[in-house]
Amino acid sequence: MPHDSVRILWHAGEPLAAGLDFFERASEIIRECNPRGVKISQTMQTNGTLITGQWCQFFVRNKVQIGVSVDGPAHVHDRHRRTLGNGPTHAGVMRGINLLNRHDIALHGVAVLTPYSLNFPDDIFDFFVETGFTSVGFNLEETEGAHDSAFGDQNTQIDRSREAYNNFMSRLFERWQRAQQRPRIREFEGMIHSIGAFLRNQDYYRTSDDLTPFSNIVVSREGEISTFSPELAGGTSSDTSCFSIGNVHEIASLEELAANQKFKDIAAEVEKGVARCRAECEYFPVCGGGTASNKFYEKGTFDCAETTTCLLHRKTLADVVARGLRKLSIPRGTSATAEILVAGEGAATSFGSNVKASEFNNLIAMEERI
Repeated sequence: MPHDSVRILWHAGEPLAAGLDFFERASEIIRECNPRGVKISQTMQTNGTLITGQWCQFFVRNKVQIGVSVDGPAHVHDRHRRTLGNGPTHAGVMRGINLLNRHDIALHGVAVLTPYSLNFPDDIFDFFVETGFTSVGFNLEETEGAHDSAFGDQNTQIDRSREAYNNFMSRLFERWQRAQQRPRIREFEGMIHSIGAFLRNQDYYRTSDDLTPFSNIVVSREGEISTFSPELAGGTSSDTSCFSIGNVHEIASLEELAANQKFKDIAAEVEKGVARCRAECEYFPVCGGGTASNKFYEKGTFDCAETTTCLLHRKTLADVVARGLRKLSIPRGTSATAEILVAGEGAATSFGSNVKASEFNNLIAMEERI
């Protein structure tokens, strides 16, 4: 399995709790085990509360990219991110962020969107701008393991959730455009790229690491290995290793994983789900089939199509971005239809059924800027 580069992401729980000595030794091992000089980068996703000056020196010395889990200003962040004693955590996160800024370490944020936070697009955007974040990605609160998403399912409050999500993302896109696409926002950049690629090639469809075998190789604390979505490493409440396809203490090579029957069964079911999305969903070119973990935890199978998360974080997002791009490309004083994704009579149609490249004449220049 040759690769030109490998990114090691320390994630899940709080990586810094393992201690500085652990990561000093881990970095040494990474260098010792790389005689061919493959480009290896390290990234840590942290809540920021354990960051010290010594940690910052380690990050700089080892060129570790830092992602900070922060949902925005205190009144948004502290709504759900609480201590074990139910106390607020935002002040502690900000202490870590300030240390990162003092050491000129680029800030990359991950924020979780909840029904509550959707009420505050301006507050959240202002926070990331004023705090100096280089980029931010917005994760949607999802059904995962024993946790049920507050957005509800498609049989309950999804219409209300979709309207709130649409309003939030529309305002965020407007603010982002006014700020010259800074900070970088993962969702907007990804969707702009997908729409642009589709306009240039009608056979294009988005691909995702979450649906590609071994693009993500996840190793748990106990050495259990899984692939596809990182969230699958947690298994289910009744079987935490149900998606494990091997253990680092027992396998001799990564090639063994591809021959594992459990892997083959999971991969086949994931591919069936992608094929179902391709056949049923008009948004497939800009989505590519959703995410494996979200499908399983919401529907109980990988072989399914639309989920609540894809309805919001793919379909509605695509509408928001396409509508925003179209507005930017229309001369003032004129009007045009906002909707670009339409379904035919009783069946899904191509994403391009009502998409015209001429209506997105600013897209290439925007892609170059971001």
